[in-house]
Amino acid sequence: MATRQEIMREIDKLNKSVEDTNLRKEEALLNLGILVYQKVREGLLENDEIDKICEPIIGFDHVIYDSKVKIHNYKKELEGIKCSCGASLSPEDRFCGSCGKKVEIPVDNTEYTTCERCLSKIDSSSTFCPCCGIRL
Repeated sequence: MATRQEIMREIDKLNKSVEDTNLRKEEALLNLGILVYQKVREGLLENDEIDKICEPIIGFDHVIYDSKVKIHNYKKELEGIKCSCGASLSPEDRFCGSCGKKVEIPVDNTEYTTCERCLSKIDSSSTFCPCCGIRL
């Protein structure tokens, strides 16, 4: 017959095994969820129940995407305008102080459309929405 101490060690081993197995299960479920979400975003999996679960995730994607766009724009603003010679320019400059070249601020002629799913403003030539990944 096993002693109380041996039984307690065996219980500890089993509890550790359960904990380790639960962690591996959680990781497998997370990977499964990511795969299913990618299939939904690509339009390869359509299911009303899964779509309903994905709705808030698409909202999270939208917040993340918008925030990254704003971060990118702020970084560009901090870097300022650069002349082709590499000199920093201010928006008021009409000519480069280093090389004398006329400053031409590029105009954004990109045509935009709105994603049906997440309502993000995206380049109309895109095949997929850069925010939610839906095929356009």
